[in-house]
Amino acid sequence: MMKTKTSIWFAAAIAAGFAFGFAGCGGDTTMNPTTCTTDSQCTGAGEVCHPLLKTCIAGCTSSTDCPDSAKTCATLNGSAAGTDGGAARGFCQCSTDQLCDRGTAGQVCQDKSTKVCAAKCTATTGCPSGYTCDTATGKCGGSTSNTDAGTDAGVTMDAGVACTFGSCTGGQTCNPTTRVCGAGAACSSANAQPDMCAYGQTCAGAACGEAPRTGVGCANFANVVTPTLWNPVGITAMAGPVTVSVTNRTDDATFCTNSSTFSGSHELYAAPVSLGGTNFPAAGVMLPADLINYVRSDGQICDVQKGCGNSGQIFRPSGYQVSNGNKNLNLNFTLCAMTGITSLTAGFYADKGNAVCVTMN
Repeated sequence: MMKTKTSIWFAAAIAAGFAFGFAGCGGDTTMNPTTCTTDSQCTGAGEVCHPLLKTCIAGCTSSTDCPDSAKTCATLNGSAAGTDGGAARGFCQCSTDQLCDRGTAGQVCQDKSTKVCAAKCTATTGCPSGYTCDTATGKCGGSTSNTDAGTDAGVTMDAGVACTFGSCTGGQTCNPTTRVCGAGAACSSANAQPDMCAYGQTCAGAACGEAPRTGVGCANFANVVTPTLWNPVGITAMAGPVTVSVTNRTDDATFCTNSSTFSGSHELYAAPVSLGGTNFPAAGVMLPADLINYVRSDGQICDVQKGCGNSGQIFRPSGYQVSNGNKNLNLNFTLCAMTGITSLTAGFYADKGNAVCVTMN
């Protein structure tokens, strides 16, 4: 059952009388007004002591305890949360400004400090001790370590030591917003991509993970370097559409004449407006030039709408379908190659998006 999100306001003991609002975990649990340094000082059922806020907030043991606006259950340093009897209890953490604003209008994700949805700071006095306010974004940041006592005492914070896509190990994923490795947030692949996942992630099964970047190291992109450098970690502007997948199809076998035919489908989602993105147009003929591109095995770049007709491989769009308010796109295509070719490697990327290579057969 989906729990309701509770907005909580606290008076930060470290900030002289400045009030700062943040969102707690799901449910109707209210925050214990008493300041704290350890979990044992919190008297409310399931409460934990926030290491930076020094106040008792609702704890969690899994993402199912959390609201949609803050779906990651973890400790402050990003490690997985334990159970009530474990050494580390977690709290619900946000990942994007968009989800926080959806929960409570005007809130942002304080991902560089408290990791909860909160009202924008307007001065450093509204931030935890050791952090400064970036008035342009309304976020507290700037600290590189946390030596406060409590559940996460002495842990190293992620500010300035960010993970990058592909750098996490042990089945963890790099959160593009918090810049820390951890378990992917809960999501449903039955919903439109990326569901509750942050920009740069896709929903696979029931958890968010990193979007594919199979174009890195692919021969098609040997001379098309820029798309392979795409890294959404910490991105704040000018993001492009994200490729979710490129899959083979078999329903267009007669498209090409006297040549080998390969057909497939390219699935993408648009970057949010807050990152400079725009939704896809209603019709393929309205796609901006060079927004979505096919990269041949010889490195030639072909706009997917214009196609390319040089010798070797001919790319032609054969279907265009938008959904979810034009935020999602499925682009069917057909490749015509020289007779006798039984498989080929095709590259795809959207402007300011991820590079993907796939074997067509």
